[in-house]
Amino acid sequence: MNKITTVALIAGAALGMNASAQTNLDNDRAYAAELLADAGSRSSLLQSGTAGHDGKFFMASGDGNYRLNISGATQFRYIMNFLDDDNSGTDDEDFANGFDLTRAFIDFTGNVINPETTFKIRGEFGEDGGGAYDSSVGNFNLQDAWGQHEFENGVSLRWGQFKAPVVYEEFYIDDVYQLAVDRSATNEFFSADYTQGVALSYRDDTWGGTLGINDGANTDNTPFFSAAEADYALTARVDFLLAGGDWAAFNDFTSFRGNDTLDARLGGGIHWQTAGDTAAFSAGVPAMGATPAVAASQIGVADVDTLLYTIDLSIEGNGWNLFGAFIGSSVDIDATTPGGSDTDLENFGAVIQGGYFVADQWELFARWDAIFFDDDLSPSGGSNDDEDFHTLTGGFNYYFVPESHAAKFSADLQWFFDEQANGSGSLGTLSPSQTTALVPSGEDDEIALRFQMQLMF
Repeated sequence: MNKITTVALIAGAALGMNASAQTNLDNDRAYAAELLADAGSRSSLLQSGTAGHDGKFFMASGDGNYRLNISGATQFRYIMNFLDDDNSGTDDEDFANGFDLTRAFIDFTGNVINPETTFKIRGEFGEDGGGAYDSSVGNFNLQDAWGQHEFENGVSLRWGQFKAPVVYEEFYIDDVYQLAVDRSATNEFFSADYTQGVALSYRDDTWGGTLGINDGANTDNTPFFSAAEADYALTARVDFLLAGGDWAAFNDFTSFRGNDTLDARLGGGIHWQTAGDTAAFSAGVPAMGATPAVAASQIGVADVDTLLYTIDLSIEGNGWNLFGAFIGSSVDIDATTPGGSDTDLENFGAVIQGGYFVADQWELFARWDAIFFDDDLSPSGGSNDDEDFHTLTGGFNYYFVPESHAAKFSADLQWFFDEQANGSGSLGTLSPSQTTALVPSGEDDEIALRFQMQLMF
């Protein structure tokens, strides 16, 4: 190879290496520019978005079209239950006591696409969803899971799993905003609790209403073919502001000091469902309104029609509150097989309660509630001729922060005058429950003393 050729080859290689180096450098510069642009975009997004705590922990876009709230609460109790000496026949089984993590839940709420499209998902770690003693207590149970869109005319459409909008104490007042440590035994007996369906709502400055179609009472987390579901169910409720002008005043039962206006609300609800005419392929729970004896023989072979109705009144003033409700249910069970028995049940309930602040952070309260059972529902002991169940409750709340439920200590004493009924009259049974602190008893005069520490975040 001559010298000229050698020099040419060396020069060509040098030029190729230089071109390759230049290309790599250009690629590196382009990649660096891309990284800087991405970082700038992320920085811009961070600057335009918001996060923090404004009563709830939240993350939100700068325009407010997307927002996620994270909140939750725990209710930790110590309970003492005193039974009649004749209940068990032995002295060492007349007293039950212990700590109880009745509720621990977490909420995800917010809006997507625009502020008018909202959602809620609640998971519960404490009770089993119905308040009864159950092996599932402590598991993570889905409760609320719904989406909602509010239109310009004030009408809202909700879909998913939510509480049936009928019994006020259950539907409107959340677990953490009760007056006593927990809801009344009457509410636990009649409540339609959670359902799956769709509902239309409307509210203005004077009245509001809801109309929905759903799977029936107590049908949370059920598939469409479950025997627990009704064939069809309709729920409707209407409320009127009689005095005042702020619906938010009725998000809880309490009225703190400093409320210079008198707020009053009157409302009512109705729920109807029918079951027995469509296919069901899972064991499910007994059909609503069936007594245990009827349920075993009738489920899947009976037509069950249930009507639940209520009227209620709330009044709140400067440091005091009153609430009253009347609830009724009618259950008609028609056997569809030879030898089956028909059952018609009429049950009624009432609740009256009130609270009064003796100081800015100390609230006293009292409540009477009763269930008036159908004559066909006899108590387990069979000795209670009037077949009613009365409860008297009294106690206090201490609010660690004035005008806030975030940290609250509560204590109450419940006196269950009568023995427990031996069956379900409308939408459930009067049975042992974490929420009511009832324990199995065939005698009257059961007493429960409850202490609760509530913490919300």
